[in-house]
Amino acid sequence: MKITAILSALAAATLVSAGTLHTPTSANAKVVPDAYIIEYHDNVQHADAHNALNSRKIDYKVRNEYNIFNGAAISVKSTHNGKDIASVPGVKNVWPIVLYEAPRTIKTNVKPTDPLATSLHHMTGMDVVFKKHKLTGKGVKVGVIDTGIDYKHPAFAAKGAKEGCFGRYGKNCRVVKGWDFVGDDYDGTNTPKPDADPMDCQGHGSHVAGIVGGDARNVKTAPLPPQPFVGVAPEVSLGAYRVFGCKGSSGTDIIMAAMEMAFNDGMDLINMSLGGGAAYKYNPEAALSDKLIARGMALAASAGNDGSAGPWMVGNTGLGDLATSVASFDNAYGNYRTFTYTGGVASAYAPANNWGKPIELNGASL
Repeated sequence: MKITAILSALAAATLVSAGTLHTPTSANAKVVPDAYIIEYHDNVQHADAHNALNSRKIDYKVRNEYNIFNGAAISVKSTHNGKDIASVPGVKNVWPIVLYEAPRTIKTNVKPTDPLATSLHHMTGMDVVFKKHKLTGKGVKVGVIDTGIDYKHPAFAAKGAKEGCFGRYGKNCRVVKGWDFVGDDYDGTNTPKPDADPMDCQGHGSHVAGIVGGDARNVKTAPLPPQPFVGVAPEVSLGAYRVFGCKGSSGTDIIMAAMEMAFNDGMDLINMSLGGGAAYKYNPEAALSDKLIARGMALAASAGNDGSAGPWMVGNTGLGDLATSVASFDNAYGNYRTFTYTGGVASAYAPANNWGKPIELNGASL
C-alpha cells in the first residue's frame, strides 16, 4: 500500500507540473495559425492527455498522434493559445507547428564528363568505400523523407529490369516501402489527402534518392558518359515518405509522422534533406530524432539546403544531440571569392543567396 501511494503521489506531481511553450527564435519562421505539437510526460497516456485538454474546455482537432514521441499535433478551435495548452496537466512541451518550404531543385549546365561531375566519388571518399571495402549498401534500408520518389525511373531499377518499381505494386523493387502523407494538392495551408502512392511530382526527393542509391548504369535511353553517375549506395533499398505536395510547404506535424512511420517500417536510416525550419535547438523534430536514434535508427539531416539564410543557420531536423547534420560544398573544383587576413592565408567564401553580393570586410582583400 505504501509503495502504491508513493507511486500515485509521483504521478500526481508530474500531472500538475506546468509544461513549457517553445517559440521559434527566427523572425523568418512560418507557423500554422492555432496549431501546435504537444509532448506529454513519459507516464501520461494519450487518452488521459485528451481528457485533461477537454477538462480545460479546449476545443481542438487532432492532426496527428505520435507514439515514440508520446504526443500529438492539434488544431485549436477555441480561443486558447500555446500557454494555455502548456498549463494542462500531463503536458511537457508545446511548440507551434512550423512550415518548411519544399526544397528546390536547380538545373545545372555541368556535363557528365566535366571534372565537377567525375570527381564526386573521389571528393567524398566513396571510391575507397567501393573499391577497398566493397560496400554498396546491400541489405541496408534508407528512408527518404522528402517530395516522394519517382520509383519508376530506371536509375532505381533492380539489376536486369528496364525501370524501377514500388514494393506495393511489384516484386524485386528497390523502393520497398513508402507512403504519401499529403497528396498532390497539399501546399501547407490546406488539408492533406494522404494515399498509398509516394510518387514524386516535384523532383527533389528523386534527386536525393539518386544521390543515396541511384545507378545511371541502368539508364539505357541515352548515351552514357565514361563514368556514369552512381549514388553512394547503389544497392541500397529505399523507403519513399512523401511530405510535400507538388508545390508549397509542409508542416512539422507531417514530417514527424513520416519519421515515426519510417522507423516502424524498419528503415535503418532516414535522410531528411529539408533545410529550412526556424533553426532553434530544442524543436520537436530534433527531440523525436534523438528518440529514434536511441532505439537504433541512424538519421542524417541537411545542415541547410541552399545557404539562403547565411552562415551558421542550421536546419531544425539536424539539431538533435544524436543526429548527423550534413553540410555540403560545391565541389573540389570551383571558382570562389576569397579574403585574406593576418598571415596572408586566403579563405574562400560564398555570399548567402538572400544577400546576393560580396560581404564587405574592413581590412580584407576581396
